[in-house]
Amino acid sequence: MRNNGPVTQQEHVLSAGTTLVSTTDLQSRITYCNPAFIAVSGFTREELVGQPHNLVRHPDMPAEAFRDLWATLQAGEPWTALVKNRRKNGDHYWVRANVTPVLEAGKVTGYMSVRTAPGRQEVADAEALYARMREQAASGHVTHTLACGELRTSSAVARLRRMLHPGLGARLSLTVLAGTALTALSAAAMQGFGLWASLPVSLLVGGAAALWIRHQALIPLREAITVVRRMSAGDLSQTLQS
Repeated sequence: MRNNGPVTQQEHVLSAGTTLVSTTDLQSRITYCNPAFIAVSGFTREELVGQPHNLVRHPDMPAEAFRDLWATLQAGEPWTALVKNRRKNGDHYWVRANVTPVLEAGKVTGYMSVRTAPGRQEVADAEALYARMREQAASGHVTHTLACGELRTSSAVARLRRMLHPGLGARLSLTVLAGTALTALSAAAMQGFGLWASLPVSLLVGGAAALWIRHQALIPLREAITVVRRMSAGDLSQTLQS
């Protein structure tokens, strides 16, 4: 990873409403930067355009953040997280970065980064998290990673928390399954059938209903999200199906 130094650890705080915009080619060389980005970075336009975007990378950023950034972008997904960047004079500034692939005729031709000012508590949390991630990388005992810019931990408590908080699809399926099973069991009880004898059929019917609803609800939703993401990346050939 590029070593940009020296650093002063003096922060340049972005003003509320400031938006930094840049685009790069597929090799991450800067092809465009707006005036706000030029001013905040401390570089001139001529010093930025044509250079790798990691020219402004701060050495306090953990390597994991950029591993996740590129893994997310190469999967065609947008990436959002807090980033600590270095100014030309060694000072730094924090941004909430949103990076998306730029599409032309359905093909990725580059990347666009839009950065805004984060909240102060967000900065404090990110500073502490990234320090911990650097320590873990140095020790070889990594428990904190990123996925699409979001924190993932591999501790037993974190795994239990994920089990207790399933995703939308799993929650929808469980709700339908439980509702169908309870309805069938209640009907069986009213008609004099044994509850346990009717349970397998109830679960089978509930499972089929859950799969059908999941197919009808989630797949179109995911397709719509994909279309919106492609349109935001510049591919205006996309259309939303009604």
